[in-house]
Formats: sequence, C-alpha cells, structure tokens
Amino acid sequence: MNAGASWKEERETRGMTLDEAASALRIARKYLKGIEEGDYSGWPARVFSAGYIRAYAHLLSRDPEPVLSEYYQSMEPKDAEEPSPGYSIPTWVERERERGSRRTTYALAAAVVLLVGVVLAWINTRMSARRVPVAPPPAVSPSAPAQPENAATTAAPKVPDNVSQAESAAVPVPAQGPSPAPQSQVSSVGDVGPVKSPYQLFLEASEMTWLMYGLDDREPVDVMLYPGDKISIQARKKIFLKLGNAGGVVGTLNGKLLPPFGARGQVKEIRLGE
Repeated sequence: MNAGASWKEERETRGMTLDEAASALRIARKYLKGIEEGDYSGWPARVFSAGYIRAYAHLLSRDPEPVLSEYYQSMEPKDAEEPSPGYSIPTWVERERERGSRRTTYALAAAVVLLVGVVLAWINTRMSARRVPVAPPPAVSPSAPAQPENAATTAAPKVPDNVSQAESAAVPVPAQGPSPAPQSQVSSVGDVGPVKSPYQLFLEASEMTWLMYGLDDREPVDVMLYPGDKISIQARKKIFLKLGNAGGVVGTLNGKLLPPFGARGQVKEIRLGE
C-alpha cells in the first residue's frame, strides 16, 4: 500500500471529490491522482512536484514527508534518463546547469585578470615615484598698466544732484546667480533601468505563493511555490506572470533587482517584453 492511499481515504471522508481538490489547489487532477496511487510517471521537475505534494498535504492536514520520500525513491532510477517528451518546459534546467559551470570558469578568469591589473598598477606607481620632476621655466607675466588716479571716481556710477547718498545706496542691484542645470530624463523599465532581451527572470518565494507563467508563445504553466523555493524563467521576447500572492515573491531581471510586485495576498499580473 503506497503512502498516498491514506490521503485518498482522508479526502473521501471529508466528502471531497478529486476535481474539487484540484480546483482548490489549482493543480492538475492527474497529479493529485498520481499522489494517491503512487504513480509519478510523467511528472515535471522536482521543485514543481514537491510543491504539489506539500500543497495537497496542507489541504488534507497531513504530513508530507512519507509521500515525499516515496516520490524521491521512485525518481532515483530516472535521474540519468532524458526528460519526458511530454514535458515542454525542462530546457532551461539544463541551460542553468551549463551556465553554472561556465560562470565558475569566468569568475576565475576575471580574478586572474584583476590580479594582473593590480600588479601592473603597483609597478607603474613605483616607476613614477622614481622619476625626478623637471622644474618648469618661470613664467613672465606682463606688467599691469598703470591705473589713473581718478579710476575709482570714473568707475562709480554718477548720482544725480537731487538724489541723496542714502537713497542711491538703497537702489537694489540684481544678483547674477548661476543658471539652473537642465534636468536629465532617463528611460527605464520600472526602477531597474533599461533592460534588453533576451530576458532571464529569477524568482524566490518568501511565502506560499501560487504562480502561473508563460514565456514567448508557449502555453502557461501553473506551479505552487513554498518559502525558500526558487525558479528561473528565460524568454527571448516576453514573459507573462500571474501571482496569487504578489507580496510573497522577490524577482530579479537580468541581474537587476525588481521593485515589489504588489502587496501581501494581492493577485497581480505582470508582463515583461513585447
């Protein structure tokens, strides 16, 4: 008897049909049926499958660990196999693995280049300190023309005879201040600046969140994220997101942190790209 059979008994005791459970969790009926029957063939990646099991356990107030252990044991012989042809979104997982190894190589190469640059800068500083500066020839300034004795008198504006000295001193003189600098305008996406395609969106859940996403022209996929779950989405032209708890997810687009998607418990749709 598989571990999920007791979940089926609990569901039937509550008078709940499989379709009602699937509608409440927004998870396909075939996955809930596979949990109850212990059949995990054709399931998606582990992060999604584990989310389905935890969501169903929460709905029935059950401990998810027995079913999770059974699921992991059933998937061990299939680790070396290719992904199922019926699953249409596994390509980014392999790309992420390849990029992880390439990023390590790039990081080491960048560290070596930085170290060489520091050594060259230090050598250049030492060589510059040893050079003897040559004093420039003294500059000869032209002699200033003699000022006439009555220069102060001619420079002051002439005051009419019928205006007293106090009145003339009270005349305001307009101040010549610096002109204001022109305001610059920056075209940006949200608060992260301009971002060009292709897009790489990285999401991390801090609370339980239902997520539906679609990329380019593919069919949308719905998943359940739990605190600590992470997901990477890549697209060439556009990304569509629908969050059941906009405040429970933090996003990064092409390495730039996105502003909050919305408030806690808010249902929000986000479109990126064309």
